[in-house]
Amino acid sequence: MTTQEIIATFATVDENGNATAFDFEAFSSLVDELVETRKQLKKENKEAEKAKRDADREVLSVEGKAYYDSLQEGDEFEYKNAEGIILKARKIKTKSNTGTTAACELIECTTKTAKRYPKFWQVVVPANN
Repeated sequence: MTTQEIIATFATVDENGNATAFDFEAFSSLVDELVETRKQLKKENKEAEKAKRDADREVLSVEGKAYYDSLQEGDEFEYKNAEGIILKARKIKTKSNTGTTAACELIECTTKTAKRYPKFWQVVVPANN
């Protein structure tokens, strides 16, 4: 719908085609309805994207955990951090037996501690596995 069509819908026009009055209340109601519809659609889209991301992560988690479990203590692997940077790490043994994260130690570390515990969906599984 174009601007002119919207104006024609809410304006009272005389015989010369000039707008003599505009129904601001009805126009405001339409705008409110459009804003509410946009909010709802944006929310639904965000929820759909989150559901897709979670489903993708679930698949990656299964593959990442299987690969991580196949490694021996001291074996090197890669994982992707939150910024998307791929880091090299070495598998380590931990006291926790929950197995919810891939316990590792960074190979090249510039921080105080090198130990990291990325989620399994962050583990980079080589193409030949």
